Amino acid sequence: MAGWTINRLAKRQQTQRVMAAPARGAARGQVPVQANPLTLAEMLALKSAELSAKLAPLDADERPRVTSPHLVSSNTSEDMQLSRIVELEIIPRLMLMHSAQPLQDRPPLPPLTLTIEHVHTLARLAAEGDADSASSYVRALLDAGASQEQVFLDLLAPCARWMGEMWEDDRYDFSQVTIGLWRLQRVLHEQGSRFSQVARPDADSHRALLAAVPGAQHTFGVVMAAEFFSRAGWDVECEPKASWIDLQTRLTDNWFDMFGLSVATGDSIPHVASAILDMREASANRAIFVMVGGPMAAQNPNLAALCGADAMGSDAIAAVEAANAAVAGVKRA
Repeated sequence: MAGWTINRLAKRQQTQRVMAAPARGAARGQVPVQANPLTLAEMLALKSAELSAKLAPLDADERPRVTSPHLVSSNTSEDMQLSRIVELEIIPRLMLMHSAQPLQDRPPLPPLTLTIEHVHTLARLAAEGDADSASSYVRALLDAGASQEQVFLDLLAPCARWMGEMWEDDRYDFSQVTIGLWRLQRVLHEQGSRFSQVARPDADSHRALLAAVPGAQHTFGVVMAAEFFSRAGWDVECEPKASWIDLQTRLTDNWFDMFGLSVATGDSIPHVASAILDMREASANRAIFVMVGGPMAAQNPNLAALCGADAMGSDAIAAVEAANAAVAGVKRA
């Protein structure tokens, strides 16, 4: 017992001497030495070692390509899901934060090709993930080299269409599709606010009224079109949930150079054709340019003729180009 007590006392005294050493150094004017903060390379090495201890080595076909972030949809376990989210979202931002080279001096990233796998991954994150999963994934793709126009046209638009197909096939229920499209619309507004080329409308800007066929369940496409028209300098009113009466009143009470309508289903075409006649008759601008688009534009190249419209926009960029060409040089009455 005595030996055990002496050993305890000796250890206690040794601990006290170690703890007192920095204080004595400070009293003599010496600055205590602190460990250097970890560099980015050291942080990544630690993370790699930590993940390697938990995960089996990746097969050759699972290893990430340098030019593209991982696809969360290809994960095979919860640990792999976590590791790839770390690589997809955290590591690129660490690299940007720790890089000594100014952002404006860095060479541009090589372009990233968006594929159907990216579309399906975003759809699953939007419909099944948490509130921020879709936004985080899109930001990671932008960081990896995707352009904003690519994200709008090659990712968000086909993602919305694919979610609609999943609903029609009963693989997603109404609430999943509604939540998913709401999250896509949130991403759309987030990225739309980042456009550096947005032209602010002024008194001479052309005005557009964009809408979806009343009763349409999902109106993501017309909201996206509004973003592109705004970017091109148009003064845009977007009414995705308005009734025919509401739209007719807007056209009667205000001058619009263009009326755009998103058509989602083929069985609505006869009704749309009749409604467009009424809109032209009610419009304050009797020469208003009428365009149709939406999901049916991809399925029926004669959609404009069937609906009695002046043109059809196959996508948002084509719609803006057609509208600009139609109103070029046109003076308001």
